Amino acid sequence: MALAQADMTLIYKGTDITKQVDIIECVCRDVSGSESDCLNLKVDHADQWFRWGPQKNDTIQVKRNGYDSKTLYLNTVIPEDGAYRILATGAKSVPFSARWQAFEKKTLTAIMGVCAGELGMGAKQFGVNGGITYEYLMRNNMSAPQFLEMLCNREGAVLKTLDGSYTAIGVQYAQGLSPMHEMELDDGQMDSVYIDRRDLSWASVQIKTPFGNGTARDSNAQGQSRVITDITVDNDGHAYRWAKGMLIMHNRKSEMLKIEMDFNPGYTAMVRIDVKSKTDAKGQWIIEEAEQDLVNGRTRAKLYRCITSVS
Repeated sequence: MALAQADMTLIYKGTDITKQVDIIECVCRDVSGSESDCLNLKVDHADQWFRWGPQKNDTIQVKRNGYDSKTLYLNTVIPEDGAYRILATGAKSVPFSARWQAFEKKTLTAIMGVCAGELGMGAKQFGVNGGITYEYLMRNNMSAPQFLEMLCNREGAVLKTLDGSYTAIGVQYAQGLSPMHEMELDDGQMDSVYIDRRDLSWASVQIKTPFGNGTARDSNAQGQSRVITDITVDNDGHAYRWAKGMLIMHNRKSEMLKIEMDFNPGYTAMVRIDVKSKTDAKGQWIIEEAEQDLVNGRTRAKLYRCITSVS
């Protein structure tokens, strides 16, 4: 059953325009990792709004009963069956130019600020030490988002767009927060899928270079061991930190849970969910991506198992 538009608020460039349009469809996708948050919105009676002359990268925001998409940026407006489909993203629509760039004695905070600023975005860190200093770090012909994601992953963090900023969120930090929701999951529940690929987990990662050597191990994994020799580190501590981050980021994907339920506004990327179940899905999970259908009142999510066995 579709929800009343009165439950929703549509904000365009800081102005509430909910009463000027009829919202036909509204799906917000909140993700962590390589993709940006996005909004797929279909509205009718948008003629008055269109007279404002919407431009690419205008800000747009949707709220409903505790859910808040935060700041998104207009990407595309498409006429469709007498209405308009509006697509918005968490990152601004600007050229993601690949380039070479060297950083010497720069902190993670400074590097993220430079790269995010290149795209007209801010930069933040949660659960990651922004004061980490790199003696020498090279951006090898990569776009700013590609480079930042690689760097964050090595530090054991995801990179996501959040309210106008590229944001690094430490996986172990997110796992340590209190659960947003405790849910019960039974064998016969049709709106859940559990996928087990622990056979693909790595037992260890070793970074071995002339300047630093470090090894991280997963006590719960029986898979292969990886030895990496083609990245630059400053010392043994740096090598271990990156080995641990890379092992966490790989192995956390070995168990996945997909769920669908009635609308739950608390389901957003990188929040923890605890599952009570008699199945193998029992335990602690982190939301990797969440899709909120604000018109039809449905929530879909993909989660990864919390991983605490890496040291």
